[in-house]
Amino acid sequence: MGIVKRLWDKKIIFMDITQTATETFINNNSLISTIIEEIKLSKDEFGELQIQITISKFSKKSNFSKINLLFNDIVEFNFYYNSDYNFYNIEDYKLLYFNNQIYLSLDPDQSIKDKSEHDSDFILAKSLKLL
Repeated sequence: MGIVKRLWDKKIIFMDITQTATETFINNNSLISTIIEEIKLSKDEFGELQIQITISKFSKKSNFSKINLLFNDIVEFNFYYNSDYNFYNIEDYKLLYFNNQIYLSLDPDQSIKDKSEHDSDFILAKSLKLL
């Protein structure tokens, strides 16, 4: 099922969902109308960048209430912040798996189904784990 890892004296169970994320976050488990509580940049045990996003406020029908998404082997990312806007209600998103990579845009250009140069607030990584 998942892998157990000790982190700061806690047992953390995580599941690699790199290839299944697009099927995981659909219907009642959609990220639409959820809230990002935290975006954390850090280095993994090999000194490589990783990004952890904490998401909560899923619908009552969802299998989730609060999750952590851990992106590893980051290829590219871009987030923009402006204090004039709320941080951070997910109103729309684009989640894709292609070329053995996972792509999440939280401010997508919906006129293009694939990754677009007009997508904003995005992460492209080789690995995604659900904590």
